[in-house]
Amino acid sequence: MRRRAVARAQRRPAATSQTAAPRGRATRNDVAAAPVPSLGAQRAAIPSSYAGGQVARGAHLGLLGNKDYMATPFSLTSYTDQTIRDQQATSVAEVLTNSDPSVRAAIGAGNRYDALTIRGFRVDNSDFALNGLYGLVPNYRINPAPIARIELLKGPASFLYGMSPRGSIGGNVNVVTKRADDDPLTRYTAGYMSDARFTNNLDVSRRYGDQKEWGVRANGAFEGGWPAIDGQSIRDGAGSLGVDYRSERFRWSADLIYQDDWLKAGTRGYGPVPGIAVPAAPDPRINLSQPFDYSRSRSVTAMTRAEYDLTSDVTVFGAIGGNLFGFDKRESPGPTILNSAGDAQSTSTFQTGKSDALSGEAGVRSRFTTGPIDHEVVVSGSALTQTSWLGQTRYGNYLTNIYAPTVLPGPGTPVAYFPESKANKLELRSVGAADTLSVLNGAVQLTLGVRQQQVVSDSYAPITGITTSAYDQSATSPSVALVVRPLQYLSLYASYIEGLSPGPTPPSGAANINQVFAPFKSKQYEVGTKLDFGRFGATLAAFQISQPNGVLDPVTKIFGLDGEQRNRGIELTTFGEVATGVRILGGVTWLDARLTQTAGHLNDGNHAIAAPDLQGNLGVEWDTPFVPGLTATARAVYTSKAYVTADNLQDVPSWTSFDIGARYFTKLGGRPTTFRASLTNIADKRYWTANPSGYLILGMPRTLWLSMTVDF
Repeated sequence: MRRRAVARAQRRPAATSQTAAPRGRATRNDVAAAPVPSLGAQRAAIPSSYAGGQVARGAHLGLLGNKDYMATPFSLTSYTDQTIRDQQATSVAEVLTNSDPSVRAAIGAGNRYDALTIRGFRVDNSDFALNGLYGLVPNYRINPAPIARIELLKGPASFLYGMSPRGSIGGNVNVVTKRADDDPLTRYTAGYMSDARFTNNLDVSRRYGDQKEWGVRANGAFEGGWPAIDGQSIRDGAGSLGVDYRSERFRWSADLIYQDDWLKAGTRGYGPVPGIAVPAAPDPRINLSQPFDYSRSRSVTAMTRAEYDLTSDVTVFGAIGGNLFGFDKRESPGPTILNSAGDAQSTSTFQTGKSDALSGEAGVRSRFTTGPIDHEVVVSGSALTQTSWLGQTRYGNYLTNIYAPTVLPGPGTPVAYFPESKANKLELRSVGAADTLSVLNGAVQLTLGVRQQQVVSDSYAPITGITTSAYDQSATSPSVALVVRPLQYLSLYASYIEGLSPGPTPPSGAANINQVFAPFKSKQYEVGTKLDFGRFGATLAAFQISQPNGVLDPVTKIFGLDGEQRNRGIELTTFGEVATGVRILGGVTWLDARLTQTAGHLNDGNHAIAAPDLQGNLGVEWDTPFVPGLTATARAVYTSKAYVTADNLQDVPSWTSFDIGARYFTKLGGRPTTFRASLTNIADKRYWTANPSGYLILGMPRTLWLSMTVDF
C-alpha cells in the first residue's frame, strides 16, 4: 500500500499555486507548500498553474479536496490571479464571461451583481463558495483583490459541496483567497477605465519563521470615478488579511475580508410585455436609472480552516466562518418595455436589508488498500445558518423610453411601505461520504458517494413577524464517477451527479396549497475526455441536465413537480500554449435546452429561456519576437439567438464582441513593471442578452482599460 501511495504522490503535479509573472518568465508562488507525501497535504495544497499561467492544473472539489483536472470526472477550470490581473477584471463575473464558453452574465454590466448563467441555468453570487464554504461571500459582488483562484465546476455539485443557499444547479463557483509566497511580495497596481474610473490595489505578503511556516498576506483596494454609462459614479473599497501556518502535520489558515461598494444610478434588466417585437438594443451608455438612484453594500467575512495529519494516511479537517452583510438602495426593479418603439414603464423602490451567516464543515479523510484496490475515503458534515432582514418603500409608476429616458426630480410619493424586519431564516445541514477506488497505479478510478441533505427554511410576514411558511425536508443525493487514463496525456471519464434545490411552494389557488415538497433533484449525466500535452490542454464534454419545475394543472388545480427543463450540450474548452509564445483560452458550447414538460403542455418542446444554441469564447495572447516583453492580446465572444419567453414568441438576436489589447513587461529602476491596455467591445456593438427570468440585459459599451503594476 505504501509503495502505491508514494507512487501516486510522485505522479501528481507539484502542489503549489502560481501567481502572476510575465509569460515565459519565472513565476512566483501564491501559495508555497513543500511537497509532502501525506494525504492531507496533497488534498489541501492548491494545484500548480498550467503552462501559460492563465489556469491551474486542478481545483477544489469540495468533499474530494483539491484534485488535478486529469483525475477529475467533471468539467472544471480554475482561473489564476494572473488572469484576473491581465484581464484587469473588477469582478468574478467578468473573468468567467470573458473566458468560459458555458458562462454568460445574467445581470447587466451597469450593475454590481455577479449573477451568471452556466450551462443554461442561473447561478447567483450568493451561491458562490469561499474556500469551500457557502454563505460567506458578499451577496452582490466579490472584489477580486484577495482572490488567488476562481474555480468553476460546471453542472450540479450537491454531492461535492452540499446544497447551495439558493439551490443553483448550473455550476459551482469557488473563490480561493491568496496566501503568502516564500518570496516577499510588495505589489502596487494603478488602473484607469473610461470614462474616468480609477483603481488602486496594494498586495503585500511575507513569510516568517525558521522554516517560513508563518505567512501573512494583505490586500487593499480602492476604486472610484465615473464609468462609461451615463450618470453613473462608483466608490468601492476592499481590504483583506490572510494568515497561515504550515508544518509537517498541521496546516491552519484564517481570513478577514471587508468590502464596501457604492454605486450611483446602477442599471437593471428590461422586461418586455408579451406580444411585442423586442426593440433594437439602445446605446448602452443610455441610463434609464434616475439621478437619485444608488446602492450601497457592506460585507465583513471571517473564516478559519485547519487540518491535522493523524498519520500520513489519515487527516482530520474542519473550517468555520461567518459573514455580516448590509445594504441600502434606491433603484428601479427593472423597466417594463411597452412597445417596439421603446416606450417603457418604470418605478422606484427604496430597500434596506441585512443578513448574517454562519457556515462550517468537519470531516476525516483516509486512504488504505484492500488487495489490489487503493481506497481514498472521506466523510464530512457541513452546516449553514443564514438569516435575512428586509424593509421596503415603493413609489408610483412613471413613463420613460429606452432611447430617451425621462429624468425625475425625485422618487415621488410612497404607495407602499414596510419597515425592516426579519424575512427569512435558512438552515442547511448535510453529511457526505465518498470512496475513490483505484487500480493499476491510479489509471482507473471509480468514485462512489452520497450526501444526506436537510433543508429548514422559515419565512416571515413584514411588520407582524408571523411565520408565513415553514419548511423542513431532507433528501439523499448519490453520485458515481469513473476516470480511465489509458495514456499519460489522455483521460476518459463518465459521471452522474445531482443538484438539490428547495421544494417549491404551491401558489395561491392550488388545491394542495398546504403540501410541502421535499428538495427536488436535478440530474446530470456527463461523459468526456481530457487531454494534457504538457503545455496545451483541453476538455471535451457531453452532458444532460434535467431540472424538475413546479407546475399547476389547469384542470385539477393540483400543483406538483411535473414540469421539466432538459439541457443537453457539448462543451469544448482549451487552454495553454499552442506554440512558443502563443497562448489560447476559451472554447465553444453547443446547447439544446428544451422545456420538455410544461403546464397544460402548452410549451412542450420549446427552447428554454436565455439558453442560446451556440456560445463561443476565444482569447489569444502572442509574445511578439520583435519587442521583448511585449504581448499582444485579442478576444472574441459569440452568443447565438436566445429566447426571452417560454412560448418562444420573443427573442434577441445573436451578437459578437471583439476585444484587443497589449501588455508590456520591463524593469523601471530595477523593479519588475507591467503595463496593460485593452479596448473591449471595440466595435461598440449594441446588443441584448437574455436573462433566465425573462429580462433583457444590455452589453457593455466600448471601454478603455489601462493599468500599471510594479513589484517592489
